[in-house]
Amino acid sequence: MLEKLALNKNNLGNQLYMFCFSLYLIVNFMAGTTLSRALGLGTIVILLRLSQLAAFLVFCKIIIFDRHKFNTILAILVGACFLFIVCKQAHELDPLFMYLFIVGAYRIDFKQILNKYILVVLSMLLLVYAAAVLGLVPNNIMWREGAGVVRAGLGLATPSDLAAHVFYLMLAFALVRDFIFSRQEIGFMALIAVLIFAITNSRLDALLMLLLLVTMYFRGYIFKAVKYIGFKGTALLVALYALSNLLLTYFFDPYDPFFAQLDALLSRRLLFGNMVFEKYPIHLFGQYIYQNGNGDPRGFVVYYFIDSAYVQALMMFGVIFLLFMLGLLAYLLYRAFKIRYYGLAIAVLLIALSMAVNHHFWHMSYNVSLLAVLAVLPPSLDTE
Repeated sequence: MLEKLALNKNNLGNQLYMFCFSLYLIVNFMAGTTLSRALGLGTIVILLRLSQLAAFLVFCKIIIFDRHKFNTILAILVGACFLFIVCKQAHELDPLFMYLFIVGAYRIDFKQILNKYILVVLSMLLLVYAAAVLGLVPNNIMWREGAGVVRAGLGLATPSDLAAHVFYLMLAFALVRDFIFSRQEIGFMALIAVLIFAITNSRLDALLMLLLLVTMYFRGYIFKAVKYIGFKGTALLVALYALSNLLLTYFFDPYDPFFAQLDALLSRRLLFGNMVFEKYPIHLFGQYIYQNGNGDPRGFVVYYFIDSAYVQALMMFGVIFLLFMLGLLAYLLYRAFKIRYYGLAIAVLLIALSMAVNHHFWHMSYNVSLLAVLAVLPPSLDTE
């Protein structure tokens, strides 16, 4: 009888989590569209309240249904308090919400999470595309500076956001399939990547999709290479890459030919990142940095945005938060190697690579891989 009650309690907790996860995905996705431009800034407030509701219900699931020991609950609360402080300083709540969903994913099947993510985000992409075609939401169209290239967002706040969504969707699909695809399937996804590049002209996201497709095609060789490098080697690569991105940004010199060429390839990400180092000090617990992106609902504003998730973490959320973020990536790699789930290790490497050029690490409608920190991971298909 007690076992049956415990099972029902687990099922209820899982159902509550998946409901909140779906709600948050929808809200987080809509916040990155041109809906607020169509309906007014009040829409942002409504979406924020729904995000807070979903996060609060997940917190209730953690306390009521997960049967954690008192010391574990205390540690969870300490982590939440730390993130609340730094998020309040930065005026950005996404890391706090992501943290609650990471903790709430305890004992949830990660493949179930991935399948729900793919279903919800793909449905939202198609709905927003239809709304943009019908004129219900604006289609944010831009010009590539100096190239005369038309870029369309198809209802997303920016064309780069559309390309990033497609990359993360492909990555989630690869995790579900453990990177096992036929040549025909890889070819079909390559056509999607080409189409998205033609629409958005997002070069860096196109490169990420290309790397993902190459990984699918040469799965056996790349899995063996990752296995050979091991946990310590891959964790060291991620740390060195993050440090390199921060140092390149900090020491950026617009008059140096090498830096100027690299910055042009990165669409001026080094320039805007370097500006924040010049204007603001580095804090332990972060600070508010005013930014204007191309998808600003007020229409045209003077552009200033930090795309690098590493620079954002350091300058907006502080030194301790940056170490916490890198620690999460390292722990994901540790879990992946522990059960030989090398697909997750490759996903972490690709996400770490993308973090230098996009800021979506803490946005759940993009990056769902962080929920693997405490979720139940699938058994490895590589038994060697």
